[in-house]
Amino acid sequence: MENLAEYLDLDGAPQRLRRLAEQLGVSEFAVIRNLEYVFSPFEIYPLAPRVRPPLPHISAFVMDMDGTSTTTEPLALHALEYMVRRFTGRLTRDAWPGLDEQRDYPHVIGNSNFRHTEFLVERYREHLDPAALRQAFFEAVCWTLAVMDDAQRHQAVSEHARACGLGALLEDAEFRRLLASGQVSSATVGQLVEPFVARFGDAFRCAHSGQLVAAALDIYYMRYHSILHAIAAGRGAELSRELLGATGRRLIEPMPGYEVFLSLVKGWLSAADAGLCEVLLTGRQEGATLQPEAARACLSRLAEHFRRQPARVALVTASIRYEAEVTMREVLAVAAERVRGWPLSKGRRAELAERLANPAVVFDALVNASDACEHRLKPHRDLYSLALHELSLPKADYRFCVGLEDTEPGIIALRAAGIGCAVALPNRDTARQNYRAATLIVRGGLPELILGRNLLLPEGV
Repeated sequence: MENLAEYLDLDGAPQRLRRLAEQLGVSEFAVIRNLEYVFSPFEIYPLAPRVRPPLPHISAFVMDMDGTSTTTEPLALHALEYMVRRFTGRLTRDAWPGLDEQRDYPHVIGNSNFRHTEFLVERYREHLDPAALRQAFFEAVCWTLAVMDDAQRHQAVSEHARACGLGALLEDAEFRRLLASGQVSSATVGQLVEPFVARFGDAFRCAHSGQLVAAALDIYYMRYHSILHAIAAGRGAELSRELLGATGRRLIEPMPGYEVFLSLVKGWLSAADAGLCEVLLTGRQEGATLQPEAARACLSRLAEHFRRQPARVALVTASIRYEAEVTMREVLAVAAERVRGWPLSKGRRAELAERLANPAVVFDALVNASDACEHRLKPHRDLYSLALHELSLPKADYRFCVGLEDTEPGIIALRAAGIGCAVALPNRDTARQNYRAATLIVRGGLPELILGRNLLLPEGV
């Protein structure tokens, strides 16, 4: 039996790292910064050797949610901007124009919510308004405990409240009656907490950066989750019009080509469904020109290939379970709605829509941030390692697994987990990311991956 641990001195450590590289056949490592409260400032990961397409076959696709499968990045950015407005007290665009696409976006997309908040707190700390922060935090505590049905969120916000001096608030009988009253909503919470701010506000404190980040994070979650809560109640279309205007877009909807991609790789399509190439050609973002007849032939071949050899699909997200469940229910509902407009027979449309509406049918593994700790989310490998385990893939088959991500942290996490074919699918919000670790960059999204890259399989498949 091998020893549990191997202890090295400064002279032995470099030699051991070199032996590890030789053992794994790797030539690249990533040095990943840890969160502030972790003892070691960084971790060192060997990155799986790049597996460049074409692949002889594909056993599984493991893919990110926000920005890769869904359009939820704008919603997260909206909630982060709301958070900064609340803790600085700058609520209007005249007071502050909002997050900067050049200076802020690269640091608040793709990492954990804690890292995003940590960056923004440091970036805008000089504008912090203690009274505004206190009011917003009281609202976040009250709304979360009264409205959210998530034990982890209840525990986290309660711990943060106690750490910030509000233990007495949580035990107050009047406050507990308010939480149980059914009166608390995102629209009423500001007014409802005012008496409690007056009574307990002097006890509120953020003695160090960790407490400030935790308080700000709860404000972010209140905004993000209040919108998700409304979407889960069937108000998705209404909120989309309210926050996005008359764009025809939804706050949460599938990325272009997503429903075709899932139906294809799961083996649900056949050569007779090649007319769906029109859906993909319409959804392409950019990429080489492809004639309709060539696109139809490509989709026909791929449909027959995956019909014979379906791939497993894992969804992996740094969002917590509540977010992932609400988001994917909405995404798949919109996907099923779109399928009902496909150029197929009524029976085929109904069959595919029914399959796509059920997450348990679509995904062979679902991994989210609630399955790990905050300090082990992307760019750490843990979420993708869990997905590979849930898919029951042996290590020898990792080279036949394709990872799809839209951010640098996600790409690093894929390769640190052993997935050498790590494909970057940039979108408008993530286009400025550093994709140095990616095996392949496909700027045309899923439609380009399918029609322009033959889904990474050999030509003629």
